[in-house]
Amino acid sequence: MADEMADPDARESGSYVVRQYDPDDRAGVLALYETVFGDRRGRGEWFDWKFGDNPYLSHVPICVAERDGEVVGARPSLPVPLSVGGTRELALVQVDPMVHPDHRRQGLFTRMAKHVYDYYGPREPSIVVGFPNEAVKAGLEKLADKLSLRDGVLTNFTEHYRVQNPQALSDSPVASAALPAIRGYLAGRDRMTSRAPDSVIDRYDDLRPAMLADIAATQRTASAHAVRDETFLAWRFLNPRYEYTTYVYRGEYGPVAMVVGEQRKTDQTIVHLSDVLPVAGGTARERALSVLLGRIIDEHRDADVIVAAGTTLPRSLLADHGFLPTDRFPLSRLTSEYWFSARPIGGSGGDWTVNGRRLAEEGSWNLSFCELEIG
Repeated sequence: MADEMADPDARESGSYVVRQYDPDDRAGVLALYETVFGDRRGRGEWFDWKFGDNPYLSHVPICVAERDGEVVGARPSLPVPLSVGGTRELALVQVDPMVHPDHRRQGLFTRMAKHVYDYYGPREPSIVVGFPNEAVKAGLEKLADKLSLRDGVLTNFTEHYRVQNPQALSDSPVASAALPAIRGYLAGRDRMTSRAPDSVIDRYDDLRPAMLADIAATQRTASAHAVRDETFLAWRFLNPRYEYTTYVYRGEYGPVAMVVGEQRKTDQTIVHLSDVLPVAGGTARERALSVLLGRIIDEHRDADVIVAAGTTLPRSLLADHGFLPTDRFPLSRLTSEYWFSARPIGGSGGDWTVNGRRLAEEGSWNLSFCELEIG
């Protein structure tokens, strides 16, 4: 058990103590991950990459709830550098809130959320970002006043699926029967999109953070997004839950890069369009992205689903390549919904403006799997 007196922000209520993470808590938090999520998400290599190797804070930003020396709740966070209006700001991305099943309905979710808010109030980071599911969103909304939710933004975070095997989303007989029609639809879409000779596209199986950082720097945007510098990219794409491949278009509209992540140790073959570099641009960038998507689709035709997220890839471009959004029928009935939440720690007085960007407005953000996938 960690020394409660070493943490002046520890709070005790009844038999529960809510406090900051101590290195001795590692095994307890890993066990809690396995109990709550059931997928061994918290295995050691992944946990150490996510929390120990993160280069942006000297401490591990996890809040824990403890009872009788056992970790029974956790509210992990990750520090991530954002570019806001072209200036660097450190944000706290909140991920994986969890309470042991035997200790639910004790107010621990609320207490941990308040603890994180109070602990970081006088400290950096000053921005909190999250991608809650419906259940977590409902819990946060109950704390809207305390957590400054009304000063920030809370909106749907849309994913886009190219469904190549409908049985990956539903075991209904209808899904199996729909396969020929879906294949015909996708083949039609593919015939109408751009292709290019292999000579203008380079493929890399290893990590190239310096190269990607240079490509990211070719176009700037004032919208808030993760900083794609060499330090961030070198850490970000070592996530051991994914196998990453990089594609770089070097033709007349380039350079433009896409990083593709394939989930490891899953029953289905799920491929993420994990990042797009640069994160913004005009018509030339969109033409290059269309060529890259064509190549990526050709190499992943055996995948059950190819997925994009957020706004760095134009919605119309994704539709041209056979992707359907999760905020519309039919995928709105078949997929889980993510939300995007961002708010200032400590409140903003009603006008949350950072470096000239009104961050309470959805259009001030430009995010993708680059930010979501680290969770």
